[in-house]
Amino acid sequence: MPANLPPQYFGAEKRLRLAGTPQEKINAIQEMIGIMPHHKGTDRLRADLRTKIARLNKEMQKKRGARIYSYSIKKEGVAQVLLLGLPNVGKSKLLSILTNASPEVAPYPFTTGSPVIGMMQFENVQIQLVDLPALTHEFTKRWMGNLIYSADLLLLVIDLNSDINPSIEKLEELRVRARKVMVVGNKLDLPDGEKNFKYLKEKLEGNSVVGVSAEEPRGLEELKNKIYSSLDIIRVYTKEPGKQPDFGEPVVLPGGSTVINAAREIHKDFAGGLNYARIWSNKFKGQRAGKEHKLEDGDVIEFHI
Repeated sequence: MPANLPPQYFGAEKRLRLAGTPQEKINAIQEMIGIMPHHKGTDRLRADLRTKIARLNKEMQKKRGARIYSYSIKKEGVAQVLLLGLPNVGKSKLLSILTNASPEVAPYPFTTGSPVIGMMQFENVQIQLVDLPALTHEFTKRWMGNLIYSADLLLLVIDLNSDINPSIEKLEELRVRARKVMVVGNKLDLPDGEKNFKYLKEKLEGNSVVGVSAEEPRGLEELKNKIYSSLDIIRVYTKEPGKQPDFGEPVVLPGGSTVINAAREIHKDFAGGLNYARIWSNKFKGQRAGKEHKLEDGDVIEFHI
């Protein structure tokens, strides 16, 4: 049976020929595997490509000795959030809508060959979103482990117009390695979207799940709010006596932080001389608060030395 390979396959094959590093070659081969049709005419070719991936992995391990091939991305903004998912779930489209990034968006798998970074504005803070190459059954890039472990939040993007069970299986794998995972059901606008989203919510009861459509767009503001709330951080604002607070530049702290934590974030010497603070919020109107007073998102603090 002839392979009948589509034109996109030969584009990926050209990128393989031009690739300079083992990782770039693996990215191109994974793209080729994702693009090729599944039938008997491609079985031998697919097996050969998987063999090449295994050989390239061994080559990278040999060059680096016993060390794991790793990759790091400097965190920017108030948090780092990773977008993960199986091929062709719409991660790149989501990234382009939520941030200032311009990733390649195409209707075939493995468009993202390396991490693509964008900054998402949420009210008066920015959150770093990183679109990672697609997860697969046969190969998950080794350097992803380091990123997944250090990220503040993972967004597992699921295509609601396809079989969602393989993605649910990936969720269990990611939970072991990540701090927090949120599930994003994408393509809510397509024929099976609503039905599969209902199934997804029932299947993952107790998990954070949000449905969106990157094409319409739909559900994106809810997604932004859930991303922020999942990060478990708070924004507080400082003011000088007799002056208005500056709401443009919040002090960002972990959830549960106290007055003294906020003072230390500003300057450790400042915290050492702190006597008390006054708090303005929905509950307080300038009342005096001690060093161990627990702060909430939106609080305004006036420090007194």
